[in-house]
Parts: sequence; structure tokens; C-alpha cells
Amino acid sequence: MKFISLHIKEGIYARKIEFIDGVNLIFSKKNSRGKTTALRILLYGLGYAIPNTKKMKFEKLDIKLEVEIEKNRRVLLNRINKSLLELTVDNEKQTFILPNQQDALHKFLFKTDNKDILSNLLGSYYLDQEKGWTLLNRGKVIGEIRFNIESLIRGLSDIDCKDLIAEEKKLNNELEKYRQMRKVSEYRDSILSKENSLVLDTREDEINSELDQLYITERQLSIEIYRIDRTLSDNRRIGKYISEMKLLINFKGEDICVSEENIVGLTDSIEFLKAKRRYIANQLKDVKDRILKIKKEKELEVEKEYGQLGFFKISTQIEEFDKQVLQIPLNTKAIKKQIDSITEEKKKITKKINKLTKESASFVSFISNKIEKYGKELELENITKGYLFTDDLKVLSGAVLHKSAFVFRLAYILAIQEKLNIKLPLILDSPSGKEVDRENVTKMMEILKRDFSENQIIIASIFDYDFDNINKVEIFDRLLEEIDE
Repeated sequence: MKFISLHIKEGIYARKIEFIDGVNLIFSKKNSRGKTTALRILLYGLGYAIPNTKKMKFEKLDIKLEVEIEKNRRVLLNRINKSLLELTVDNEKQTFILPNQQDALHKFLFKTDNKDILSNLLGSYYLDQEKGWTLLNRGKVIGEIRFNIESLIRGLSDIDCKDLIAEEKKLNNELEKYRQMRKVSEYRDSILSKENSLVLDTREDEINSELDQLYITERQLSIEIYRIDRTLSDNRRIGKYISEMKLLINFKGEDICVSEENIVGLTDSIEFLKAKRRYIANQLKDVKDRILKIKKEKELEVEKEYGQLGFFKISTQIEEFDKQVLQIPLNTKAIKKQIDSITEEKKKITKKINKLTKESASFVSFISNKIEKYGKELELENITKGYLFTDDLKVLSGAVLHKSAFVFRLAYILAIQEKLNIKLPLILDSPSGKEVDRENVTKMMEILKRDFSENQIIIASIFDYDFDNINKVEIFDRLLEEIDE
């Protein structure tokens, strides 16, 4: 896929950027002129959930992006707002609802429906100014968009771990809930440990508790009376129905007409139900009387507490919160035990996923070899074949981490291109980092010239770079300029 043009408009201000197949440099002599904003708008126009910059709200812009997905086949993307994107291809329009249909959009653009690849594409070809140069194999690309090497490897190797990943996600959700419970439980323990902890057994609490129980009893008794009434009605209806049928039963040579009175047990059943109803009705009356009495008592308690003094005693929100927390039956030790148990179970699931991932020898080896190759060129001594899955980034200095991020991205791009048989763009925001000297930056650019000459490269920087036939887009004061009438 290649970018052809980007048109941005906001009121009377606009800018159109046209790209070439080779190297494109978005340049300004000074910082904070809109270079990073231009790159982010480019990706926002591609359907990604890219965060705004300080000076520009993307959803307020009119953004039209033209890309080439196949030779001589172009697509126009119109990012209408945060939630809608309109795609036009071969004079046909299609609307995508974002972010729900982002995968469907990118499936069309990048020619794959593999979710593990799609979810890691941006982190493979884009290095953000803020996070990109410190991201190697796991973490945030930009905003809430993440990259995960294990996920990418599974996608490249067509490994299906959906069930295991779903189980891992479920356990993560449970862990998060239990951790929140532990915080509440520990807070509850801290309240109880204080000498002047809140006393919950006040008369008001007792009244409220008794009322709650009485309301439950009232409802249960009302339901029972309703059941009895229905049964009585059904029995009477059955008795009447049988009587109206005028059925005759021959008993010892005599025909006897069946009626409500001579159905064995019917009258007794009805009388029993009537008696039971009277008993329950009396119970219900007692409960209702008790409720009224307690409600009056509660009103007197309120008047006694607030009215006699002529002012209202106002509990602080913290006191009320503490009261509620103390009523929650939580056991810190039991919660911790449950957290430990789920954590162990999650570790086993994660281990299974990682084992399946790392057994994908072909692409693990492919990416590792590329990382080692480019690492040596940039004098990264610690970068070896086994470094792909490292999680020890603290030992890397600023310059080493910067060069490592670059090397890893090149390896990812080559692996994805190998799998999908496409060419990906490479977008670099400020490749000349503060801790990287000019010599190393030159070496990085030489690799791009040699091995990525067929890829479209877009760089945002205040520096010039030595490329043949570079398309230089210069920003002077601001990204958007006033439209000439």
C-alpha cells in the first residue's frame, strides 16, 4: 500500500500533501510547526484511533486520503468524523463504522483478514515521536493502540490460540476485579483497626435493618396469599365445571349426579385453603402494622437527632462511605488466596500460548536473523537471535534503544511483506533522536536506501537526509495555511 495524497481542510485553512513512491520528507526549520500532526492526521485518515495533538482536533477537520492498494488501483478515504469513514473505490462508496469495522477496512487495504497481523500492523511500520523510539516488542504504539510480538508471530505463522487467549482475557478480568476487592477490603481493615472506628450498630441502623427484613416478609406473605387465591379460584371453577357437565356415576345400581358437594376432598381442600388464607392475612396485617410503627419510630429518631437542636447534623461523604464499606463482608486473606490461585492459573495459560508462539520456528528465525543483521550494522552488540522476545529494556541506553527500535521495525516489515506479498510504507517521526549522533542516523538511512528502495518512506524531521529524488514538503509557520481566494 502507498499513500498518494492527503488533503486537510478546516474552515478557510487547508493543506494538500502529495506523496511519491520513494522518500518523502515533511520538513520544517523549527520544531512545533505541525510535522507530527501531519503524520497523525495521515494515520487518522487511514481509520486508526489516533489521539489529537494539542493544537488540533482531528474530528473537526475535513480529511481526504488517497492510497494505492494495488498497481493502478486507487482508493479514496474520507474520514467524516471519529466514528465514520467513507471509502470510494471503482466509483462505489462504502461506509465503515469505527472502531468496530476497523479490521474490515484494513482487511480491504492490506489484503489480509488475519486479526493478529492487522492489530500489529501500525506498530510495525510507524515510529511515533513520543513512544515509537522506545518500543521494541510490546507496548503502546500511540494512544491506546498496542503492539505485541507474540501476537504478530502467531498471525504470521497462522497459529490459532483463540480459546487460550479468551481464557487468559477472562482470567485477567477476574484478577482485576479481585484486586479492586482487595483494595476495598484493605481499606475496610484500616477503618476497623482505628481506635475511633465507626460504630454501625446505632439505633438508626437497627431500624433500617428491621425494616428491610419486614419488607421482605411482607412481600413473601403477599405472594402466598395471591397463590392461595388462585388455587381457590381454580378449585371452585373445576367444581362448578364438573357440576355443569351433569356427570352420572352408577353406584350399587343407583345413578348419582356428580356435584361440587359430593366430590371427595374438594370441600375439605377449599376450607383448608380458606383457613390458611385467614391465618396468613393476619400475619400480613401484623407485619404491615409493625412497618407503620417502625416508620413512625424512625421519624421520631430523626426529629430527636436533628429537630430538637434546631439544625441538621450533616455526615461527611467520607463518613457515609466508610459506613457502607464496613457493611461489606470481605475477607482480605481469602481474597489474596483467590488472587494467587487465579494468577497461577493465568501463568499456565500464558506459558502455553508463549510455547506455541515460540515454536513457530520459521518466522521467529526470520525476524531474529534480520534483527541480528541490522543490529550488527548499527553496532548493537547485545542484539542476538534470542533478543526478539526480551523484556529487559532497562539496560538499554537512549541511543541503543533508539537504534534497536529502528532495527526491530525493519525486521517486522520484512516479515509481514514476506507473508502477505505486499509492500508496506515506513513512517518515521523524528528519526534523528537527541541521543543519536549524525553518524548513526546516516547508517540508518543507508540501510533504507539499500534494502527498502521499493518501500514508500515518510519522514518528519527538522533535518535533511541524503536521499536521491526526495519529495520535500516544507511547513513554514503552521501546517494549515489560509486558502487563496
